Amino acid sequence: MLSKITVWGDSILKGIVLDEQKGRYVPLRDQSCLALTAKRLGIEISNHAHFGMTSEKGRLLVQRGLQQAKEEGAQAGLIGFGGNDIDYNWRAISEHPEEEHLPNTPPEQFRRNVEEMIELHERAGIMPVLMSLPPIDAPRYFNWLSRGLSAKNILQWLGDVQQIYRSHLSYDAIVREVAREKGCALLDVRQAFTKLADSLPYLCLDGIHPNLQGHALMEGVFEAGFAAI
Repeated sequence: MLSKITVWGDSILKGIVLDEQKGRYVPLRDQSCLALTAKRLGIEISNHAHFGMTSEKGRLLVQRGLQQAKEEGAQAGLIGFGGNDIDYNWRAISEHPEEEHLPNTPPEQFRRNVEEMIELHERAGIMPVLMSLPPIDAPRYFNWLSRGLSAKNILQWLGDVQQIYRSHLSYDAIVREVAREKGCALLDVRQAFTKLADSLPYLCLDGIHPNLQGHALMEGVFEAGFAAI
């Protein structure tokens, strides 16, 4: 049974949700998926996730912080990236929809970053554990990202709103492929969402962050996954 886990990821693993009344992002703190998991399994979790974090920045953070995590007794490291990697500079797209625009982290680099983070954990003697990407709701996210911008121009560049979902899904596929190739444990939070008859009540208004109910759903995946390791 694991007793100490270190976590590297973005705002989802940080427990950030959209406060719809205030219109800003806030931390769930003791109600986040990881906080609930730590309490229910009686394990210590050192959370290095950050809002807006990409795998490129995460890789550098892991390089700098993994030795300390090892010295502190971390037995496993949860790696959860992708949502910010597949995101775009929507303002630039709004202003110049006729131009080519690349995601924050192109897919080949995203794969290399995830693979390197796995290898860094293995060399440190810490078990790497990957997390799949929670699904997004493309219409909600399109409405959110296009605020104050030209929705018409962004849609012209996208082709159709569901292209956002397909692009996001392709990065989830990379995580799954790397997990299979490297023989890593995968905490499949995406499957927990897609099994639902309707996952919308589990997502914030922005369409990309799991809400309080979503974090409770993810906690179930974490609890079962970590207990089995």
